[in-house]
Amino acid sequence: MKKRIIEIAKNVGFDLIGFSKYERVEKEFIDFYMMYLKNKYNGDLKYLEKNLDKRFNLEKLLPSVKTIISLGVNYYSDIPENSLFSRYVTKLDYHIAIRKMLKKFVEILKKEIDFEYKFFVDTGPILEKYWAKKSGIGFIGKNSLIINKEFGSFIFLCEVLIDKEIEPDKEMANLCGRCKKCVESCPTGAIIDNGIIDARKCISYLTIEKKELTNFEKELVKKGKRIFGCEICQEVCPFNKNLKETDKEELKIPKELTTLRFCDFENIVFQKFKGTVIEKKLIKLTKKFFMINFAN
Repeated sequence: MKKRIIEIAKNVGFDLIGFSKYERVEKEFIDFYMMYLKNKYNGDLKYLEKNLDKRFNLEKLLPSVKTIISLGVNYYSDIPENSLFSRYVTKLDYHIAIRKMLKKFVEILKKEIDFEYKFFVDTGPILEKYWAKKSGIGFIGKNSLIINKEFGSFIFLCEVLIDKEIEPDKEMANLCGRCKKCVESCPTGAIIDNGIIDARKCISYLTIEKKELTNFEKELVKKGKRIFGCEICQEVCPFNKNLKETDKEELKIPKELTTLRFCDFENIVFQKFKGTVIEKKLIKLTKKFFMINFAN
């Protein structure tokens, strides 16, 4: 069964797949998570404080769960060094693209195996990185991201909970070693050495999630020199050198965005970016906001 599941996943387009036996989340990780919330490192991401019982006990989501299938998709694109947008801004909202892949994966598998399931794409109360680590897809780096030896950290994660017992994979050893390039390169000091991201200082959080910025936060954002997202901690990572571009066009950043400059904003046609994760954000933001906070 396991071999066939892997074959189907690869044929659908997933680059990584791993299996972990469902067990209650380890106390050490729960303590780590609660410490994160206690210190308010999550900023305004209040959803991380909700449904904790479900996050730590997946049988609350699927009572019959026995195995978590973790899947990963490479979204790496080559972009100019002075790009204002991060690779996260895919042509098609990755939630939509990967959900389509998951539906196809499950539909094919259901024709061969009868099983109960639930799947998630960066949604729902599930600890994606925890289960990705448990499944052997990668290890959690000092920048808190899942890192894979072949695809680095430019990976979109998703999960399928199923009611079948499948041989679990071994966890991958943490390969960060003494390397602290991500910690030392973060322009705002948002990365704490033990792998915690203080969202309140993180440029990605401030430019994507935060609705209004204080003057202090605006100064932090300036240090990133990007409008949407930040990948400095990924770009300096040794595991992200010489990566292969994704072969999925819908998961590449639009060329129009990689070459966009401040002087272009008056001429932006927002429909160009319809379907990308930035569509709604871009419409809401104004030229004045960009120029005040990002122009040299």
